[in-house]
Amino acid sequence: MILKDRIALVTGAAGGIGQAICTALAAEGATIAVHYHKQEAAALDLVGELGGAATAFQADITAADQAQSLVDRVVERMGGIDILINNAGITIGGQSVVDMPLEDWHKVVDVNLHSVLYMSKAALPYMRKRQDGAVVNIASNVVNTLPGGAAAYATTKAGVVALTKVLSKEEAQHGIRVNAISPGIIHAGMGVGALNRRTPEVREQFLNTIPMRRSGGAEEVAAAVVFLVSSSASYVTGQHMSVNGGDRTESYQ
Repeated sequence: MILKDRIALVTGAAGGIGQAICTALAAEGATIAVHYHKQEAAALDLVGELGGAATAFQADITAADQAQSLVDRVVERMGGIDILINNAGITIGGQSVVDMPLEDWHKVVDVNLHSVLYMSKAALPYMRKRQDGAVVNIASNVVNTLPGGAAAYATTKAGVVALTKVLSKEEAQHGIRVNAISPGIIHAGMGVGALNRRTPEVREQFLNTIPMRRSGGAEEVAAAVVFLVSSSASYVTGQHMSVNGGDRTESYQ
């Protein structure tokens, strides 16, 4: 068990990719703080599946004070924080910038980008005290494809990658590694919706634009997370890893 005695906080843990990350980390010996905002039932089910290896924590991490409180509660109850996975994210719309309501823009920015900043600001001081820690920020393959109708989502995920690289330089001297993962079309969470919105024929055509000719599994993203937070990646920081089957297509339309 390569993560034995490590304490990991996973945001947005009740969703498909979040659940897979929690399960994979726990399988390697980590104790998991399962964060959720509104999906209490799913979070508690996950905690039940993981047994004594997990505890659920509720917070609206788009608010800086709640993000700080979440981290403080995790440290108080679990004894510290060694790993932070900023996984919470949403997408809205499919509308052009001209047609997009500004409320949608602000909501996506709050969840996808501000929460990563708030959680990092809250957790990093605890990691600095130990001179050790690992952060993985979940971005998206949209930073490679930049599809029309995804202005808010693409902009925030590109921001996550940029923030990752800045933080990696700031925190390396404190023994903390910060990396990002960009999943492609994953058959879980938002990826399921992206696939199901298409007819079977269009879905097949779309998947054929991916060099590996298939969608990915949430467990494949989770495996990349486990690598990046483990000692196997002890000299890896500031990296943006794509888990996307080689997809660089310019549009999901």
